[in-house]
Amino acid sequence: MAFEVNEKNLAALEPLFNPWEEPLRHRLPNPMPGGPAIIQPGRRPSKCSLVRSIRAEVDGWRQGGYAGVSQTSRTLLTYWFSTEHEIRDEAGNAIPFRYHWAQREAIETIIYLYELRNIKSLAEMMTEFGGGSLNDLALGLNPEEDRWPRNCCKVATGGGKTKVMSLAIVWSYFHRLYEPGSDLARHFVIIAPNLTVYERLKDDFENCVVFYHDPLLPEEWKSDFQVQVVLQDEPGGASTGGAVYLTNIHRLYESRVNGGGTEAEGVAAIFGPPVKRAQALDTGAALRERITRHPRLMVLNDEAHHLHDPDLAWNKAIEALHRQSVSRGNGGVCLQLDFTATPKHTNGELFHHIVCDFPLGEAVDAGIVKVPVLGESDELVERGNKRTPARQRYANHLNLGYQRYEKTYAEWNRVRKPILFVMTEDAQAANEIADYLDSDTFPLLKGRVLNIHTRLKGKVKTVKRGGREIKEFVENETAMKPDDLRALREMSRELDAKDSKFRCVVSVMMLREGWDVRNVTTIVPLRPYSAKAGILPEQTLGRGLRRMFPAAGIPEMVTVVHHPAFRKLYEEELAQEGVDIGYLPIREVFKQTVTIFVDRANKPVADLEIELPLISDAVETIAELQGLTFAAVRRYFQERYSPLPVGRRKTGPVEYKERHLFTDEVVARMQLDAGLLTNAWSAAGYFAQMLGRACRLSNPHQILTPLVEEFLGKVLFEREVDLFSGEVDHRMREVDVMEHVRATFTPLILSRTVKKKERQRISRGQRLSTWKPYQASSTEKRPAVTARRTMFNLAPCENEFEQEFADFCDFADDIRAFAKNAGPQKLMIDYLKPDGHRAHYIPDFFVGLKEGDYLLVELKGKQDNLVPLKARTAVEWCRAASQGKVRWRYLYVPYYLFQQSAPATLEELRRACEPSLKTLLDEEKSRQARLPLEEATAQQEAEDRFTAVLQQAGMSSAPAALADSLRQAVHLLDYAVRAGMQDLSHAFQPLLRPLDEYAIKLLENRLRPCLPPDTASQWAYFSPYLEDLPKKEQMLLSRYQKYLRGYLVFGRPIFKVGLLLYCIDYAQGGGHRTGGVWADVEKCFADQAMAELFTILKPVTAFRNTRVAHVETKLDNPDEAWKAMVDWCRCLGRMAGLTYG
Repeated sequence: MAFEVNEKNLAALEPLFNPWEEPLRHRLPNPMPGGPAIIQPGRRPSKCSLVRSIRAEVDGWRQGGYAGVSQTSRTLLTYWFSTEHEIRDEAGNAIPFRYHWAQREAIETIIYLYELRNIKSLAEMMTEFGGGSLNDLALGLNPEEDRWPRNCCKVATGGGKTKVMSLAIVWSYFHRLYEPGSDLARHFVIIAPNLTVYERLKDDFENCVVFYHDPLLPEEWKSDFQVQVVLQDEPGGASTGGAVYLTNIHRLYESRVNGGGTEAEGVAAIFGPPVKRAQALDTGAALRERITRHPRLMVLNDEAHHLHDPDLAWNKAIEALHRQSVSRGNGGVCLQLDFTATPKHTNGELFHHIVCDFPLGEAVDAGIVKVPVLGESDELVERGNKRTPARQRYANHLNLGYQRYEKTYAEWNRVRKPILFVMTEDAQAANEIADYLDSDTFPLLKGRVLNIHTRLKGKVKTVKRGGREIKEFVENETAMKPDDLRALREMSRELDAKDSKFRCVVSVMMLREGWDVRNVTTIVPLRPYSAKAGILPEQTLGRGLRRMFPAAGIPEMVTVVHHPAFRKLYEEELAQEGVDIGYLPIREVFKQTVTIFVDRANKPVADLEIELPLISDAVETIAELQGLTFAAVRRYFQERYSPLPVGRRKTGPVEYKERHLFTDEVVARMQLDAGLLTNAWSAAGYFAQMLGRACRLSNPHQILTPLVEEFLGKVLFEREVDLFSGEVDHRMREVDVMEHVRATFTPLILSRTVKKKERQRISRGQRLSTWKPYQASSTEKRPAVTARRTMFNLAPCENEFEQEFADFCDFADDIRAFAKNAGPQKLMIDYLKPDGHRAHYIPDFFVGLKEGDYLLVELKGKQDNLVPLKARTAVEWCRAASQGKVRWRYLYVPYYLFQQSAPATLEELRRACEPSLKTLLDEEKSRQARLPLEEATAQQEAEDRFTAVLQQAGMSSAPAALADSLRQAVHLLDYAVRAGMQDLSHAFQPLLRPLDEYAIKLLENRLRPCLPPDTASQWAYFSPYLEDLPKKEQMLLSRYQKYLRGYLVFGRPIFKVGLLLYCIDYAQGGGHRTGGVWADVEKCFADQAMAELFTILKPVTAFRNTRVAHVETKLDNPDEAWKAMVDWCRCLGRMAGLTYG
């Protein structure tokens, strides 16, 4: 339901949370007509059938620190989402960067499904996470069309699909490179549906731009990222390293599409006339040849709503890539990722393989896209009839749209160039309108109007989308000359550029994906919306939803100019995506942002000047280790530790002597996968790799491996040992060995690579009077206020506390000048967080005193655990900044002290707050001293708990292949119980994949030898006569024999643990004397070992299905959780023994 925008409810246009925060609130339509949306607690429920179940599991997995997946995956996820990053904006300023929650959740989900849950088919995914009718749909999927996993990410326009693509590529590349036995890819195919989307993707991926602009690559891994981006008409894609192939879909079509129809027909069905046939066949064949020679492929489809039918040429092209790859002895497609805002079939149903859902409403609530608003007027009526020239027919629309644009231009022009987007019915109307707007009647637009269709060739086509027929403009590449193509690329890329002359774009209304311009603030559609017209609101809004300032956190709106009669259509369409759209009279303006600039016309800038000195960073990391010798390693160990016994584990925590802040942080980072330490001769390489990752080295194997090998053989144990004899294989996985390796090497490495330097004043620095204008919020909650003692026109305030402080600065007797630390040029001070990741602290204000001193000011309402660390960082900065007669001090102002005191000067306020700052600094010192002992004690207690659980499960030690998963699960549960978490189910997630894998291996080992060799016999084998059985038994056997056939014949396992359990139950119950596969099931699973396994597997499976994989009842009882953990360990140990003997 739409709501009216007015002065009282402007908050309805503001975000509910930051883009990187988990969406814990959402808006619902107000039942009162015209009222603002109601804010509801909790996440917006998804309409996608699988998303709700998958999302809950991924939430638990995230809570557990991504346990159960490889070290590579954990390292990347931690680096991406637990580190504060910096990137450069278009002006070259360093600005903070964080991935959006939607981007984070998307890549987490992809990794969770592929690596932790090992879901390798749509049928398996539907069965595992769907239930009900989806189980029947899964059985009906043709295994020949379900041979690789497909995940669809439903991401709203402007939500950042391209960044999810880049995250997936980097994850797959490093997983394949670093993880033994990885079946992921280092070669990727990104497919675009049309020329415009291709050019947009090209801007991101050409020359690997996105991989080095965004914080995708950990510094120490950059040298290993050897990837070439190959554009569709370029040679390349060498077999060494990796490759990203970027192509338009029609370049991948074969000369004949299987199932009838020529290539040209297949392309034209969706994309209009293809390129010339001879050229298409030639370049397409060469491209497919290059792509399919690689071992494994990942396919990423942009704007993937075009894949709505399995019989479409696009799907067949991907199938052809897979088929050709396999025929050459390669692995084919390992994973297909589809990205679209509208994943719907032609009948309007959502795709079944949607795994994450980020609707437009959530993007609006997060402030990721502009807020869409309807600018209404009864004057918006057409004049004349269809024969009337467009400039006369739509004169009212254009005049009112221009008036609206004038107001947004006045608001934004100092920092951005707003764009008016006019959308016409056809190319002829576009030409007439462009000529009219490019005149003296519209002074802001004269000489600045771009008519896209002077170069864009194509025609309007009717296509079926989302259950209805709509019209789209389809480009015709054949009709465009090279100059046209270059001009188009420049248009799409440069419209937002600061030096672009264009302020108005005119186009046909039916432009498809890709024509998304950030600076659009006003849209004038010159055609009424209706189902009959075949124009959807999303086709209009999609042109202007992207924000001008993606990272600024300021309100942005895009206004669609239209008649009130069409409001209902917007309401109905946008409600499906959770958007409660606002409307207001077209001439009404509510400014939510202001431009902040140095007000030279009204302020004595020289008297209000504040100069920030340039201070060096405090942290320097060298990625390459040099100068570490074996003599230094031996000396360090012998001075601090005693040798370990060869035959047994040494008890008690390892005391990390001379541990400093960096060591504490690296210890937390270095998580060892003990399951991979199966023998001593390979342990040195593994320890070197883990130490290298934790300490962020680029050359761990070259330097560390020989040192660790010599250390293990000659120093660590009570006598020298032969690592190749097997005498200490059993010791490599034990905690005392791992801890002593870590405690010895970590300080030695860090002392040579991580330098904690004294901050130094480098130069006088920058005067605030040189700061460029920037845009800031100006709302009731975040006001921009006037002040006499700042050189800027306004002081932007984040809250009421900051507004009160700005007022205080204006009357305090000893203050000469002050300024808010905001905008793209703000001061950011580097520091290291407790987890070892670099971060940046941003003080709130600068203050200059009349006596000549300066202060960094921090106003603090709520305190978090990083506040003491930030305070120490600020004090260090001030110490370095103070030079000669210029002195900088740090002022930490708690809210309650500011409210209680009534100081007349800043010095009085500083004295009142000084004890609070001292308490913070003392707390930080205490934390550093306390951390090593607490960590070592907790780690030892967790390991003792692990040993106790194994003993209760009847195991003296964990099977090598299971050890890491079991250890992670026990440690997770131990931590969750200690922390008092209300839901403990996530601790069992590392055990889900082993449970599934052992189940399927037991089925494989026992039934594979019975499988007939030829296709005809296999068909009969899995279709025994069941008619003499009761109807219920017929249905069950029919279902489960399809599951068995899907795995044993097509390699598509479904319902893994449940299938094993059913086979054992069938055999132990005596069966039904049925033939075919059931006769072998009865024979193979009737032994005593299977009977015993059934007894312990059945309750574990019930617990899995109701408390872990599908949480029907919250697991909040620690005693129940520990009992279940013992049962799971016992069950997995038994399954491992039955599998491997």
